[in-house]
Amino acid sequence: MTEKIDYLSGIGRAEARLRFGDADTLCGGVQAMLFVHCGVLDRETIVRRSELVLDAESDEPDPGCLWLSLLALVYADRCAEAAAYCTRWLSAERGEISFRLFEALTLVRARIDAQSGRPATAIEAMEPLLRRGVSPALRGIALAWLVEALVQVGDLGSARCLFEDRMSAVEAMPDHAHVLAARGALHRAEGDLERSLADYLACGKVLTALNVANPAIIPWRSRAALVAAALGRCDLAAALADDELAAARRWGSPGAVGRALHAVGMARRNGRSVGALERAVELLELAEARYELMGALCDLGQLHAIEGDAQRSRWAVAAATELAAAAGIRPVLRRAGSVLGALDNQHRETGLTRQERKIAGLAVRGLSNKEIAEQLFLTVRTVEFHLSNVYRKLGIAGRRQLAGVMNARECA
Repeated sequence: MTEKIDYLSGIGRAEARLRFGDADTLCGGVQAMLFVHCGVLDRETIVRRSELVLDAESDEPDPGCLWLSLLALVYADRCAEAAAYCTRWLSAERGEISFRLFEALTLVRARIDAQSGRPATAIEAMEPLLRRGVSPALRGIALAWLVEALVQVGDLGSARCLFEDRMSAVEAMPDHAHVLAARGALHRAEGDLERSLADYLACGKVLTALNVANPAIIPWRSRAALVAAALGRCDLAAALADDELAAARRWGSPGAVGRALHAVGMARRNGRSVGALERAVELLELAEARYELMGALCDLGQLHAIEGDAQRSRWAVAAATELAAAAGIRPVLRRAGSVLGALDNQHRETGLTRQERKIAGLAVRGLSNKEIAEQLFLTVRTVEFHLSNVYRKLGIAGRRQLAGVMNARECA
């Protein structure tokens, strides 16, 4: 296995090669991370290997080995245990520790906070650390995680400035894949879906070249699938989501499977979409992946609304709103408000004729008037006439507002 992988998150390439050495002398953290990358060994076996490293009493533990062991726990959805280890090592009772160990522990705990729906807490920990300066090997992953946390709270200006100031040469950054994923998240939040999709696909190419198959490390396929679905590229979205679901099931962690099911439900938009989203919500809640859970709840609420189940739609959106309000995550609050607004406006859709509904649905999917006319065997002028009636009946100005009021029923 060591001849196939010479990459370890947050570990410089040269140091990674040195750490691999003879397979018989690998530290427990390196062993655990190698198996995490492949995503094939029993997850609980990897957890036990990591815990053996973390439970070993030492006044001067190997920071790299501890870092990798903690990451293995995080990727296995054992975030509570990983956070407890971080707290133990950072406690005053242990006395002073090296800066390299301090920065590793701080970053892991911040990442757990972000994934658990506390991005503001993560930002508070990472910003002073980055101002002070982190080890070169950790610079890329630290910046990437900070950008993602800033995107989560809706501070896109700071996230963009961070990229412009420190990430101009993305390809040269350590942990290039994490940096690309962070930029993809920023582009998505900014509404630049084409660039977001390109970044996630580029992230996937980097990870594939490094023989990193486990979606728990970076769920690039599910994120790309959600963006592709939003762009109307439904075949690509479905293929990416299905691939991630297969890989996530091999790994078996609730969070990985939940994220993949979320993407499957949104990519396919068929009779099983609601069931996939409901299962995703259950698994993400089990994994305590609250930030991902908020997005899944909003999408579930939207699907319930499309199916005409207003009660379940409001329940899902209310659950997302409660989580987002407690953590101050403004983008989720805005998204939840948009879903509720669409639900409130849904009664106005009943005034649309069958043809108007069909044309409006195609317009929401991104088809031009000419493409709609060709698909429905109508003239462009007729399509324009029907769309004008749709806008008038829904009380909107044009296409840009249409998606918030009338949702496409399926992604065929």
